[in-house]
Amino acid sequence: MKKKLKSGLKNGLFALLLITLISCKTDDYYSGNDATLSFSQELITFDTLFTSLNSITKVLSVKNPYKKALSTDITLVGGDRSYYSLNINGISAKSLRNIEIPAKDSILIFIKINIDPNGGNIPMLVSDTIAFFTNGNRQNVTLLAFGEDAHFIIPTDRLVLEDSSFIEYSIIANYGEDIKWTNDKPYVIYGQAIIYSFGKLTIEAGTRIYCHSQSGLWVYTGGGLTVNGTADQPVVFQGDRREEIFASDYAQWGGISINSTHQVCKINYAIIKNAGTGIQAGTFSGTRSKDKLILTNSIIHTSQIGLNFYKFNLEAANNVVYDCQSACFSAQLGGNYTLVNNTFYNEVTMGINGRRTTPAVYLSNYVQVDDNTAYCADLECFSYNNIIYGVADSTEFYTSIAKEATANVELKNCLLKATASAMKGVAVNVDNIFNQNPLFTDYRNNDFSLQSASPCIGKGIYHPAADSDIKGKYRNNPPCIGAFEY
Repeated sequence: MKKKLKSGLKNGLFALLLITLISCKTDDYYSGNDATLSFSQELITFDTLFTSLNSITKVLSVKNPYKKALSTDITLVGGDRSYYSLNINGISAKSLRNIEIPAKDSILIFIKINIDPNGGNIPMLVSDTIAFFTNGNRQNVTLLAFGEDAHFIIPTDRLVLEDSSFIEYSIIANYGEDIKWTNDKPYVIYGQAIIYSFGKLTIEAGTRIYCHSQSGLWVYTGGGLTVNGTADQPVVFQGDRREEIFASDYAQWGGISINSTHQVCKINYAIIKNAGTGIQAGTFSGTRSKDKLILTNSIIHTSQIGLNFYKFNLEAANNVVYDCQSACFSAQLGGNYTLVNNTFYNEVTMGINGRRTTPAVYLSNYVQVDDNTAYCADLECFSYNNIIYGVADSTEFYTSIAKEATANVELKNCLLKATASAMKGVAVNVDNIFNQNPLFTDYRNNDFSLQSASPCIGKGIYHPAADSDIKGKYRNNPPCIGAFEY
């Protein structure tokens, strides 16, 4: 009986001691919801060229700055699809939970990138994120590797927004600078590349620009942009994922933004693809008289929106815009637009919110901010010899006009899929062609030239902005409708 009593007493004391130790251990962890780790680097970059199957190993030190231990979860966001591999304090894993970092101490994470340089078109930038979750707080360390020799535009600063999100950016042309990008090797943009304060960027023919996810080119506060492509050597803007599987992806990168330039920007012979918005121009405020873009002989496709303008001046001739989840061309809050011999075609049926509800071309002299607020501005749009067509059941051209501002919209010698009810406030001449198939040569393979039986042949009206077509062929008299002369 005494032995049993002593044995029970010992077991009880052992259990009490174990509970006490566990309790003390728990108490030794810092549990504040303000817990943050300290990193030796928040951006880790790798070699410019992948010349072998194995990269060098980079080391990340993760420090606990508190007088108590911390417990954190560590995850490689890309998971099994990531090009990167981690060794976390001696353990190879994509994700580990409850990693203890002793008080005022550190752990080490060893990072490698594994990619076959002979495996075809690899991304221009290979990125991933190591996420740390500590007491409900998330922190990120960015991993970035350069997949080919290129000019890399890497962020040098960060703009924190009101909602605590941020924009990473670098200023590539500042006040008085006239920067030129040549075609010697590609340019790769990570973050926002900003042309600022009356700086200028000129891009020569044949230059290739690759933009990482959500990155883009931003012409801001007096900046100027000139793109000097040619028919044989267009300037190409696209996402940095060059694998074939990504060729049909929308919104791989942000797009080109033009705001408050106070000068004329020019884009000639550019190919812009896989963007969120191919070109977005204008703002809700400011004067529009000095802000202008001349867009010619360019192709914009496979984007959420092709051209999106707010209270801006645009002269567009011989452009092809197609395959957009929303509009090929949208002009809201007024502006002044001259459209000559463009082809706007949208076969996309599935849009951003599950189906496409926006026509190929949309014009409005206002923008609705919320149920109680709308901004209005005068609208002028002169459309000559444009094809506006697509697979929408009823209309691919739509206007929405508010009486609080003026609207002057004229269509001359255009072919368009539209109904009369969709064209409020539009002056239409008798030489427009409604709801006839333009008979493209092979639209399924993105050939928007005209078949011999096309109703567009010889039905245009002369305009000096389009003496020749997108291929450089001189126009007939009368010319064809659309970007291609037959």
